[in-house]
Amino acid sequence: MNDDLFQPTIGARPVLGTPPWRPSSIVYPAFFGGALAVTILGVLNARRLSLGRNQQLAVAAAGLAATAVRLAVTVYFGTGVGRPVGVILALAVWGLVTMTQKQAFRAYEYGDGEPASLLWPGLAAAIGCGLLENILIAVVVD
Repeated sequence: MNDDLFQPTIGARPVLGTPPWRPSSIVYPAFFGGALAVTILGVLNARRLSLGRNQQLAVAAAGLAATAVRLAVTVYFGTGVGRPVGVILALAVWGLVTMTQKQAFRAYEYGDGEPASLLWPGLAAAIGCGLLENILIAVVVD
């Protein structure tokens, strides 16, 4: 009999070029930077995890749709309603990022992979995309 009960079920994964970020950590740039920040980080992380084009396109489409909805809500209802709606939409995009990347990241971790630090990229995305989103709102509203 060839049954080896102690053989690992997850084999060695190919070495990725750049270590991925922990998908659950992308919530912070999502909350502070908006839908554009989580979209950019989510697509980049999908590439780092070597996910397929469909997962990358799903995250990009959800992020662009969330940004468009936030702009529309802000135009029609003002910034008082637009800001909380923007945060909710960004967190929804983050949920999609987590849902599409959790399994691949878990396999990466089980293969003794260490996640990359999201501190500086997350801060840059939150500030840069937050400013860009506010500039878009200022241009569209005025």
